[in-house]
Amino acid sequence: MADFLASVQDGVAAIPDSQYAQVRMSAFDAYDATVAAMENEVTKSAASLLQPKLQVFIQQMDSLSWDFSAVADTADAVTALSALNEEATLREANEVDIYMITRCGVASTLQESPSNEVTLPSPQIGQPNDTLPTTNEPDEKSEAAALGFTVATAFGLTLTESEMTCLGTALTGVYDASGAGANSDQYTKQFQSAFDNCNIDFVVS
Repeated sequence: MADFLASVQDGVAAIPDSQYAQVRMSAFDAYDATVAAMENEVTKSAASLLQPKLQVFIQQMDSLSWDFSAVADTADAVTALSALNEEATLREANEVDIYMITRCGVASTLQESPSNEVTLPSPQIGQPNDTLPTTNEPDEKSEAAALGFTVATAFGLTLTESEMTCLGTALTGVYDASGAGANSDQYTKQFQSAFDNCNIDFVVS
């Protein structure tokens, strides 16, 4: 989720043609994450606010065949993109990402999409210049740092790079055992062990 928002936060005109398909799949993964987060009482509110913004953005890009170079000339697409760049959207995305980390051990954009059926159409993209996805192994250290940054931001913390990497690594072993009826205290305290393991002086309250 955070990775997807980061890819569009500075606009989309500079996104190369070869990355159109990748960003599109990240958008659908982000939408799927909100579907999963709607099942949890703690994250349902954030997911219900974020999901319509993603849906509108996906629908607008579908109408443009996911040609990001055409966004600037389409008022509705510009509006949809602006909604994703709002500060409130980032907060909502952080909550959803935290849920996906506790549920699956990885951030929403780094895991397989949930099994929930999504009603949004899957547009057919005819772009012969699209390149095949990279087959390189993921950079585990970078992914761990990204997870750590997401959670640190959600809790309002400023951490060093090594602390974020440690936190992200520790969080891969955190699973959501709180259940759908859990309260916010039960939910957030699952992170305490990760902070403790990394000697980060922070108490989840």
